[in-house]
Amino acid sequence: MLFLADSCVSCYCDYVKFIRIDPPGTWCHHEAVFEMIQNSGARSFLEVGCGAAELSYKLCKMGLQGVGIDFSPPAIRAGREKMREFIDKGLYSLVESELGEYSEPSRQFDVAMSMMVMEHVEDDVQFLKNMARHVRPGGHVLVAVPGRRDRWGIEDETVGHFRRYDRQDLKDVLKKASLSDELVWSVAVPVANILFHIGNFLIRRTKEVEKRSLSMNEQTQTSGIREIPFKTVFPAFFSVVLNRYTLYPLFLVQRLFYRTGLGLTMLAIAKVDH
Repeated sequence: MLFLADSCVSCYCDYVKFIRIDPPGTWCHHEAVFEMIQNSGARSFLEVGCGAAELSYKLCKMGLQGVGIDFSPPAIRAGREKMREFIDKGLYSLVESELGEYSEPSRQFDVAMSMMVMEHVEDDVQFLKNMARHVRPGGHVLVAVPGRRDRWGIEDETVGHFRRYDRQDLKDVLKKASLSDELVWSVAVPVANILFHIGNFLIRRTKEVEKRSLSMNEQTQTSGIREIPFKTVFPAFFSVVLNRYTLYPLFLVQRLFYRTGLGLTMLAIAKVDH
């Protein structure tokens, strides 16, 4: 039966055009990010490890201005295509760089953020300190990381993760980086929890599993632009059900779990006092 299911999925993928559409968990995660940013009053942002600039695009649509940096050339190319209208208007720029090498001393941002990046970095405390250098006094650092150490699995082993974070882990690393007033939310609960095993199943049915033989750096370079049918890319008609309007009830439900430790994504914001 499993062989037949895999064969049917494979045949379907051969004849249907897939496009990048955010899955339900990402929609919930981004909605929580918007909530945190709106509460902070930020108008400018630096996105570290912006990937294909999907989140940067949504923030610019909300009226923010920003800069995205990423060390992956394929990600930068995809981001430039996505952000062309904002780049042309001077509202956004992309820089191919590592965070530690990025320098723009004349500009400080209201918020520096990284979405699912810090887990790829061996020294997470220094990573946060490097982000804080680009934030104005009283501004914020905002990070999202994979949650729950007990959910380590195939995805972590193919995208260059050093760790997953429990709620207290994330609070501790923020404090070690000399950030204050930290707030940590569990997001995308329960939808991401329900889809977790399905996502792992889909990864195992693709060539993504071959990435376990690559270096951590090589895994990280492609982690933000993976194309996994029914996980990161979907048939175009799925946009009818995977959008902000149809998924709105999930945004409301996830708020019930913000203060729990159940999130497979942990989202945190903390103040920069320097």
